[in-house]
Amino acid sequence: MFRRAAYADAHDMVKIYNQAMKPGVFAISQIAPDTHRERVAWLREHQDPYPAFVYEIENGTVIGWCSLSIFSVRPEYTDIAEMSRYIDENHRGRGLGKLMLAHLVEKASNLGFRLLVSRAYERNMRSIKSVDSFFRPVAVLHEAACIHGEWHNDVWRWRKLQRPQSASA
Repeated sequence: MFRRAAYADAHDMVKIYNQAMKPGVFAISQIAPDTHRERVAWLREHQDPYPAFVYEIENGTVIGWCSLSIFSVRPEYTDIAEMSRYIDENHRGRGLGKLMLAHLVEKASNLGFRLLVSRAYERNMRSIKSVDSFFRPVAVLHEAACIHGEWHNDVWRWRKLQRPQSASA
């Protein structure tokens, strides 16, 4: 079940996010583990229209989280959001990533965003394949990030969103 992320979720979010730094995952460029303090500060910034959500199973265990973030600080891009999602390594490959995508597309549309952007390192094939049915390829930034002395390409995809109809329309 999805719900808005709360400060109490920071510990679980940090654990899951830091799994993305493991060798061979290619999900994030961060080389130092995320901390509880950093995630709480991050959550403070992720209020509407840029919310964060956790996904928890029946026993209340958080097994993944996703968010909408600012795409650019430039005013002409305020109707574009970037999405992120992270799944506990013991629960990957079971369809939660696509469920998160659908959730974020719906939430971004309801919040009035026009476009949703997804980015992934080219070597993160699991992430790229999971967005193929939701997003269209738009660009590859070659050698965009240097991680542990190795250059990585950043693959960008986008989706045009359906804005909700107003009550007077």
